[in-house]
Amino acid sequence: MNTTSATPPQPRPEDQWSAAGTIGLILVRIVVPLWVLSGALFKIAERSPKLLPKNFIQQMEGIGFDLYLVLALLIAIEFVAVAVMLLIPKLARVAAVFMLVAFCLVLLNELRAGNIESCGCLGAASPPPWLMLIIDFILLLGVVFFKPRPLQLTSPRNGWIIATGCILITSGLAFGLVLSEAGAGGVITIEPKTDPASSTAQNDDATTPTTTTSLPSYYVLDTSDWVGKNIQDIDLVQYITNLPDSINEGQQYLIFYSRTCDHCQMLLELYFGYGSPVPTTLVAIPESKSGFATEGLLENPCLDCTTLELPVGTDWLMTPPILLAIEDGIVQCAKEGEDSEMPECMPW
Repeated sequence: MNTTSATPPQPRPEDQWSAAGTIGLILVRIVVPLWVLSGALFKIAERSPKLLPKNFIQQMEGIGFDLYLVLALLIAIEFVAVAVMLLIPKLARVAAVFMLVAFCLVLLNELRAGNIESCGCLGAASPPPWLMLIIDFILLLGVVFFKPRPLQLTSPRNGWIIATGCILITSGLAFGLVLSEAGAGGVITIEPKTDPASSTAQNDDATTPTTTTSLPSYYVLDTSDWVGKNIQDIDLVQYITNLPDSINEGQQYLIFYSRTCDHCQMLLELYFGYGSPVPTTLVAIPESKSGFATEGLLENPCLDCTTLELPVGTDWLMTPPILLAIEDGIVQCAKEGEDSEMPECMPW
């Protein structure tokens, strides 16, 4: 009598719930999309080129690209990657690797250029670039070494249709919201300084002419060619109203600072807290395009400094403190992100 043993059907490889496949699935279809999406949402909430990595800003400026357009494009790319990872399984892993490699390269470039403060990846509260690099690199290793098991949320055709719709909506939203911030920053009115000794009875009733200067939507600081220039020829200085004429007399310091900047406070406390070594003018930088911060303000230790403000309405893309040493109106030294403990531009 012939007997046959029934062999149970073997599960297909895609049906096996291996630990490696599950880890890969969680990384590629959940963790990395949420990580990328969080960065996009932070950027679109703040909508400021200030969120772009500092060295990346300089490179885009050198090419001549508008930074608001660059920001909108990067946000749109992040939304595209999220839609692909969630809805198109065949391309999900490729999209995750692409985004994480791009993040790592940008962060490595920032660290190479000396940016150890913030990358803007998660908005104004971003951790330092080295920490973001560690996180992105760990995620990249996980995506590369753990192949995700297949998980089809819908049919391939429907996945492409839904993904395309999500991409069109989110990209349109990104460009619409970001580019709406790219308008002109308004104007400032500058009252010309007059010499009272030159006034005569004939022009006492005459109207003193005023000039207006348009504010840019954003301003990228570049101090590389400031040394040797007259202070009045510096473009940033031309946006300061009520700058005293005495700035051209003798040895002076001009410091651009933020009222929420701890490095600025430390510099002022160490070198100006017991009296300014030479006449010093402090110019406060608005923390955002809409105005100055109202919380987290730090005390100004320099009691004998002249205090002024840059106008509101512009994204001031600079790292305070910015210290200028001036002698007889000529810039002797200019440094962005001046060291608070051992400043380079304090010769007096």
